[in-house]
Amino acid sequence: MGLIGRQQSSGAFLKLDDIASQFNGSTTSFDLTLGGEAFFAGNPYTLLVSLGGVIQEPISAFTITENQINFANAPISGADFFIVVLATTNVESLRTLTVGRRDGTAHSVDLYGRTFAVKDRAGTNHSIAFNLA
Repeated sequence: MGLIGRQQSSGAFLKLDDIASQFNGSTTSFDLTLGGEAFFAGNPYTLLVSLGGVIQEPISAFTITENQINFANAPISGADFFIVVLATTNVESLRTLTVGRRDGTAHSVDLYGRTFAVKDRAGTNHSIAFNLA
């Protein structure tokens, strides 16, 4: 007999690199990485954060700024820790983007955990960061 009710969605769930070795009881901000590369979470509600065996509530227990997690209280040394990214049901990650140029050539950009700059018509560079799960 099959599953009754709504079918389970498969998703591209990710486990971020462990940062517990950096916990010292006074530091509250830590870089997030996946496979050693910077990880930019677009929304703290997409992260399942466990600290000391307790699931942390987004915004009140931690916030996300760029590729950093900022805890309201500094984690104690030796605390157990993990973060799982609760991604979309899209199982095929978009890894590259091809950008066309006015001269007809194209440039392929690796999007995963990377940053690049786009120059506007006034000559100002604007940094863009991607992290696609």
